[in-house]
Amino acid sequence: MNAVVTADIVNSTLMNKTLFSNLVNDLSDLFREDKIEFYRGDSFQAFIKNADDALLKCIKSRLLAIQYSEEKRIDIRLSISMGNLKSNVKVIGSNMDDLFVKSGRYFDKFQNSSRRLYITCGDEDKDFTYEIIAEYVDSLLGRVTAKQAEVLSIILSDKPQIEAAKLLGVTTATISQHVKAARFEEIESMLTKFKILTNQLQYGK
Repeated sequence: MNAVVTADIVNSTLMNKTLFSNLVNDLSDLFREDKIEFYRGDSFQAFIKNADDALLKCIKSRLLAIQYSEEKRIDIRLSISMGNLKSNVKVIGSNMDDLFVKSGRYFDKFQNSSRRLYITCGDEDKDFTYEIIAEYVDSLLGRVTAKQAEVLSIILSDKPQIEAAKLLGVTTATISQHVKAARFEEIESMLTKFKILTNQLQYGK
């Protein structure tokens, strides 16, 4: 099962060209194993081969953006649509597969909302649970500071706290404080629940 993400960078116009270019490069690197295509400057769509990875990659993308926050918060709005792609992905922008169309249409829900994350699969029962996961993750990430985002990005890349401390030149106690303040255990719990639900959807369990 695949996933398509439709997204845009919030407050991108407040970033200077160098920082914006760096963020775009960071996002391109994050989705390098899949496909990503930017349009209208600060908007993009990404095709994720394995739907299990969709929420993790979306969380990582938001953490990358939040790290660039200064006076104004930089963030990303993301709509995740999951299902089985019926065509080959060559050029994202002109792809009219249902999965791409559904993701784009679901993204329109952001117009009248302060939300930053939506998840849908088209199954009414599971979408109810995906909605709860999305709302909770959104609430957690909405409180994360730029420094906490930097720490979480490292931890979510399967690096231990001691390595994060070395990379950032701080003590492990400081890393531990950031991890606790950012409520990493709850983010991790949501990722686990997302994977379980997605596997149930994919394999009919």
